[in-house]
Amino acid sequence: MKSRDHDGKLLQATCPCCKPTSRLSAGDAISDGVETALLHGLFPDSVLRRTLLNQVGAAVLLGSLSALLPIETLKAIAQEKKPLEKTKLNVGFLPITCAAPLIYGEQLGSYAAQGLEVSLQKVAGIALIRDKMINGELDVSQQVMPVALTMSAGLGGNAQSIKVLTILNQNGNSLVLANKHKDNRDPKNWKGFTFAVPFDQSHQAMQLRNYLAAHGLDPDKDVAYRVVPPTEYVSNLRVGSIDGFFGGEPGGQRAVYEGAGFIHLISKEIWDGHPCCSVTAAESWITQHPNTFMAFYRAIVSASLHVSDRINRPGMAKVLAQPQYLNAPEPVIEQVITGRYADGLGEVKEDARRVDYQPFPHYAAAVWLMTQLRRWDILKEDIDYKKLAEQVMLATNAATILRESGVTPPPVGFGKEIILGSEFDSDKPEAYLKSLRRT
Repeated sequence: MKSRDHDGKLLQATCPCCKPTSRLSAGDAISDGVETALLHGLFPDSVLRRTLLNQVGAAVLLGSLSALLPIETLKAIAQEKKPLEKTKLNVGFLPITCAAPLIYGEQLGSYAAQGLEVSLQKVAGIALIRDKMINGELDVSQQVMPVALTMSAGLGGNAQSIKVLTILNQNGNSLVLANKHKDNRDPKNWKGFTFAVPFDQSHQAMQLRNYLAAHGLDPDKDVAYRVVPPTEYVSNLRVGSIDGFFGGEPGGQRAVYEGAGFIHLISKEIWDGHPCCSVTAAESWITQHPNTFMAFYRAIVSASLHVSDRINRPGMAKVLAQPQYLNAPEPVIEQVITGRYADGLGEVKEDARRVDYQPFPHYAAAVWLMTQLRRWDILKEDIDYKKLAEQVMLATNAATILRESGVTPPPVGFGKEIILGSEFDSDKPEAYLKSLRRT
């Protein structure tokens, strides 16, 4: 069984039905037999289990789960299907293509198969969906990266331990400009522009700032930012209250469709494989509802693997376009999902990975996003970036990824990302920050 790691290299994970070769970190090491039993018990559906192992390997999966729930609790869940502490869940989502796994959890019956009755709640903006989770209106919610990290770090309020269950999607954003700027494509000439972003702590805001700085602008002084819900990008662009926006789809493609703007670039061209949205829950909720958590976890992983498979992409646009979900024109969503799209400049482009839906998080992305918040003094003090990533992202205690031919590689750690052609080593965040000119 082969899949690809974060860098696109082929992996091979040993099926838990055979002899698993992966391990948790030394402190949490468990025997092959117990590991196999855990995987069978936690993920009884053989197709889902094998697909999941093919995607990430046993170590990543069990390591991620053991970061939240003690091994003894996981064993209890695996040995006996105990009653769910809560069967009716309110789950928040944003009306953007990032939400496809959450929506397909409903469409495929993934929630119902786990004994859950999930009410999907459509929420317009990031701050609102965050507040609804904080005050208990939502059990689980979609959230843009890196908000789970900033909430756990106490940025903007009291620290609350929030966990990233899965990454909902990679890529799937656009940097869009108003049509009046078609002859002004050089960012060096964008002084005085006003850009919309969905949230001031979002990856969109951090990527935009990094992009502007790489082209010689001072992101704090040369441009202005306006926080705008994703559903209002195009209307703001059309009336001229913004010059452009960096946001999730289908905003960019809808701007082209409605003749309000053009796609300067897609986010994949800045940072291929970047995490966009995540599935989040409070640690307190997880520990109070361990069986419910595992049931939801199984369901969302199953739905994520379904939508990540390009074989299942046909027909997705029709489902997502429905009023209760994205409420957007089907041709717009189709261009995002398939990767064949008009850019508003007279060209039709193709990129099969314009949006992707691989479910598991990587430390490196979390670390880079937090260093950007510090770089631009939104985060006022240095923190232990790596420790925060380990605490929040559910790949925390993973030890190894099984690679092609069953060879055991070095432990999964803090890898590297390529952003705007430059390598970022997440193992050395402090050195990276020192190399940058602070503004």
